[in-house]
Amino acid sequence: MKGYVSHDNTTKGGTRATPMKDDHQRKHHPPPGETILRVAPSALVVLIGPASAGKTTWARQHFEPTQIVSTDACRAMIADDENDQEATRDALRLFHRIIGERLKRGLPTVADSPALAVAAREELLRAAAIYNRPVIALVFAMPPDVQQAWNSQRSRRAPPAVLAEHRQLLQHTLHVLCNEGFSQIVVLRSPDEIHRLVVRVGAFSPENDQGPFDIIGDVHGCYDELCTLLADLGYTRQGEGWGHPQHRRAVFVGDLADRGPRNVAVWKLVLAMAEQGNALLVIGNHDNKLMRWLMGRPVRVGKGLLSTISEIEALPEPEQSQFRSRLLALLRGTPGYLLLDRERLVVTHAGIRDDMIGRWDRHIASFCLYGDVAGFDMEGMPQRRNWALERIARPPAPLIVYGHVVVEMPAFINNTVDVDTGCCFGGRLTALRYPERTFLSVPALQAYAEKHAERV
Repeated sequence: MKGYVSHDNTTKGGTRATPMKDDHQRKHHPPPGETILRVAPSALVVLIGPASAGKTTWARQHFEPTQIVSTDACRAMIADDENDQEATRDALRLFHRIIGERLKRGLPTVADSPALAVAAREELLRAAAIYNRPVIALVFAMPPDVQQAWNSQRSRRAPPAVLAEHRQLLQHTLHVLCNEGFSQIVVLRSPDEIHRLVVRVGAFSPENDQGPFDIIGDVHGCYDELCTLLADLGYTRQGEGWGHPQHRRAVFVGDLADRGPRNVAVWKLVLAMAEQGNALLVIGNHDNKLMRWLMGRPVRVGKGLLSTISEIEALPEPEQSQFRSRLLALLRGTPGYLLLDRERLVVTHAGIRDDMIGRWDRHIASFCLYGDVAGFDMEGMPQRRNWALERIARPPAPLIVYGHVVVEMPAFINNTVDVDTGCCFGGRLTALRYPERTFLSVPALQAYAEKHAERV
């Protein structure tokens, strides 16, 4: 069992029920004493707790309405009345069907039900396991006086006998939960702990999020240039990977393969560095398409992806199967954006707006992969807005580093910088050194692909 977090600082003599804060209004730097809950883009968050414990209110403040699947809402959809207990069986079938469909699509999902029975939690865990999705248990263990105060404020009040039964089930849940297979468990024991819980959906920050970092632009299979750049940055070979004597870490902005000549070699290098703890990465649109191909999903195979697939299929067995397994595991766990250096630094593939940081949905995922696509021309090519030019970077706005759109030279614009200098097209492979904010680049050995607009 991983990631058990229990807060035990309930105020003596009870706690006062106070309104919850709106997390979307908080700044990028969480105030001291706050707890950050990082939710993977494909995770299932299971809310566990008695009636009137604050689960639904909390969920609505931290997640989009479409991301919350509630048993009460399912009863209302079926019977026009969320209190109609005769509709519960049918509502539960709908509840699990919606959750299953969202998990299949890899969308963040919040299961809002008491989940105080072992069987109820097991069913949710089984659904997530089908699609290999992480499951977070968020337990609302409020003191009895808080629960009663909140219950008295509800239009639909739970009877005292129900509250008592739920509290008893909660105590049993807290004893057995750590053995049920959740990826992470967070227990909230007071309103203050609810207030201090900051949610970051879709973002990832490693336990050691401090630099220094070397943020490397789109590699696109340019293995020789990548090795030269790493050597120039002071890295030395460590098996198939590279490491830095001063413990710097490479951060890749995505699109590691396609177009260039040595795609598998690049992936082996990055896999080794990631497994050694010497590299982090975000997913690019080319990486995302490769992941879907590895999962057996239908994708349009263009010239670039075809070259990568051909290299993979040319590997002998059992090396090919092992490589596919390692690569798919890495890609499935690769985030759309990284929050680093205590959220002073954001790294993504194509861009992100400030109001998106700490959130995740289909629109944000598309923005991170493709940028601000305003429309398409007659040939189906995307027309992009330059989101960086429109950014108003007021303190404490983080530095945003990205790639995807090829630039001749990197430049800081409104505290953003694009580090894709088009190596595969005969340009250069560039790294931003952070926190120094200096650039180092190496020229391409040749042009491996013809430059053209990117199809979405």
